[in-house]
Amino acid sequence: MPGLDYVDVRRRDLGLSTYRPQREWVDGRGILLPIAHFFSGVGAGTWAFSLLFGFREGLVMALLVVGLFSGITHLLFLGRLERFWRIMKRPQSSWISRGLWGIGIFLVGGTGYVVRGHEQTVLSTGLLALSIVGMVTILLYEGFVYASSKAIPFWNTRLIPLLYIAYGLRGGAALLLVVASLGSDIVGIDLMETIKLWVVVSTAVLILLLLVSAGRAGGAAGRSVRALVAGRISPAFYGGTIVVGIIVPIAAGALEGLASLGLPVIGIVGAASLVGDLYVKFCIVKAGIYAPLTGTAGGRALADGS
Repeated sequence: MPGLDYVDVRRRDLGLSTYRPQREWVDGRGILLPIAHFFSGVGAGTWAFSLLFGFREGLVMALLVVGLFSGITHLLFLGRLERFWRIMKRPQSSWISRGLWGIGIFLVGGTGYVVRGHEQTVLSTGLLALSIVGMVTILLYEGFVYASSKAIPFWNTRLIPLLYIAYGLRGGAALLLVVASLGSDIVGIDLMETIKLWVVVSTAVLILLLLVSAGRAGGAAGRSVRALVAGRISPAFYGGTIVVGIIVPIAAGALEGLASLGLPVIGIVGAASLVGDLYVKFCIVKAGIYAPLTGTAGGRALADGS
């Protein structure tokens, strides 16, 4: 075939010379990965704010969300237990492996800290430190799982880890607001509301920066942006991420601040934020599009991260 060598033909036949949406982490069983990341982020954020406000029940909830919901969902995504153990053996090269180690460290340290009842001992302090290391690892690993993927330019940016950290913290604050709206006595709930609204605004800014920077980059990243704002993912992006996840919490929070409408509105802020958190993680993963590989030069450029 004129102008094409054997490598070019094979890449064309395999679909590697076209813009292909990634499906491994969002279609079929793959949808379990963004769901697992949603739960682990919410759990880590809940632990952070529960420590800040001394809310013991929140610490227990954080352990349950990470250990039960995120842990089981991760295992279901991996499919087989033997695959799980193989991934655990690669923390030096795999962010998924680091994340699983972080979950394990968090659960060991956090459970020990809760069981010890906040005793002022060296052991209790060590367990608390261990839980915080695990919590930070969880918040970091989610974004870096995607940002380390050079084949998908929309993900391969420093904004993705920042966005996932922000959404993890806002998810934790949202869960505590829902719990407070049900009657739990959380010290500092007014401060929590302020923090929540600030984080919601921050995530909105990060999403805007991501869209602008990816749109300017063009290529596969630009196609990802078009899929979000005017394509196949736009209904989920506008309805779930923007309206439910950003506009509703900001509007309801501002209304509650002006009129002091009480706990039901606080619950709406928290619940809407949680729905938005799940949608944004789904949309980011769904928008991933592989950069095409055309010729050996294109392969070398991709390998170099160009």
